[in-house]
Amino acid sequence: MLRKLEGLKPERVFYYFEEISKIPRESYNEKEISDYLIEFGKRLNLETYQDKHYNVILRKKGCEDLPTVIIQGHMDMVCEKENESNHDFKKDPIKLVVDKNILRADKTTLGGDNGIALAMGMAILEDESIKNGIELLVTTSEEVDLNGALSLEPNLLKGKMLINLDSEDEGIVTVGSAGGVEIDIALPITKHEVPHASVYTIVLDKLQGGHSGTEINQNRCNANKIMAELLEELSKDDKFTLVEISGGSKDNAIPRRSKAIIASNENMEDKIIIACNKLKEKYIKLEPEIHFEVETTIGKNIIAISKESFKKYLKTIKELPTGVNTMMKEYPEIVESSDNLAIVKTLDDCINIIISLRSSEPSVLEELKNKISDILKDNEAKFEFSAGYPEWRFRADSKLRDKALEVYKKMYNKDMKVEVIHAGLECGAISQNYSDIDFISIGPNLREVHTPSEYLEIDSVERVYNYLIELIKSL
Repeated sequence: MLRKLEGLKPERVFYYFEEISKIPRESYNEKEISDYLIEFGKRLNLETYQDKHYNVILRKKGCEDLPTVIIQGHMDMVCEKENESNHDFKKDPIKLVVDKNILRADKTTLGGDNGIALAMGMAILEDESIKNGIELLVTTSEEVDLNGALSLEPNLLKGKMLINLDSEDEGIVTVGSAGGVEIDIALPITKHEVPHASVYTIVLDKLQGGHSGTEINQNRCNANKIMAELLEELSKDDKFTLVEISGGSKDNAIPRRSKAIIASNENMEDKIIIACNKLKEKYIKLEPEIHFEVETTIGKNIIAISKESFKKYLKTIKELPTGVNTMMKEYPEIVESSDNLAIVKTLDDCINIIISLRSSEPSVLEELKNKISDILKDNEAKFEFSAGYPEWRFRADSKLRDKALEVYKKMYNKDMKVEVIHAGLECGAISQNYSDIDFISIGPNLREVHTPSEYLEIDSVERVYNYLIELIKSL
């Protein structure tokens, strides 16, 4: 069978990337990919370990007296697709597309985040030229709650140096990351019946979206905010009632799409189109592909949200912040704290809102939590915080970081950039039970993650993999 990625280098990295792309691996649906990794380990006569969360550890045998390096990544991926795609992430393989130096998927997320870590780790384990002890740690549910990394039991890992491969920029070594928490909000609503009305379905889509950590400072618009702005504009004449509101699909992705259904006894189509065009003109420089669609039908016995509940929703969304909160004092170009108004959906008795918060400084995260809590209390919303995940604090003394910088300088005759990022990485979670491990994170150029536009730069994979091999051998 002809392989899509045949001929790409490093050959074995792309061989394994294509193999794992055939296996569904949405968060919480990781058993099949986890079992695949265990079978791979058994074929290579590796020590294999799989826990009840489907975390996997593969370890080379006979290397007990050699320095052991841990290669780490996560097996799950964010599953986003274009509206016209009929891809089923529960069973369909990712359709890979090679476009010159770009590897992407056909109208879905690629899964380079973090499939490239699995592929590199597997290629390293079968490479007999590497004499170090190697452990490959692959965790689950990173994209939703880091539960795999947080649940990793102590005393399983043998190595004292860990290279995480979940970074997205070549030439940068990450040495710290943000912690975070999620707020699950229930804004109570009452409903009533509308006997007969025109029903308008308004869809806002084709915003850029993106990773709610690494791209939160890119001035990308939030679909939930823009839809609320549209509804507020339309509500000035008090001529309609809200039937349903929804927007966003992942807590760690900036929402790209929102849908509102409204009902009115008056003809509002022209007014809605004018308001949509007004907002399109306002935001088109930030969101070049912004698109509104309006569909009109006639409905009977419509169950709508009361005007009082609707007004409370608009007030709440307007007051809730989204985007960058503070920048780091030590590194003014790096985001210190932010929040993402990620998901809105209408339930029977409430409008459910999900917000994700991030910060590299625990005290600032607490301040942001308090700020949002006050807004929610003022609007009589019920809410609870998730357990969250810990930040990865910068370590002043790191032999692994020093060696990483030295090897990069030797290979490329230029300095590697050291960075603390605003995304959540598993290093912080793993360090809860492994405080003596020295961590760094690296990776090839990966762009537009958490969106159907995600792509991987092929030549960057080769350079980063060659660098990784040299770094491992130097240890």
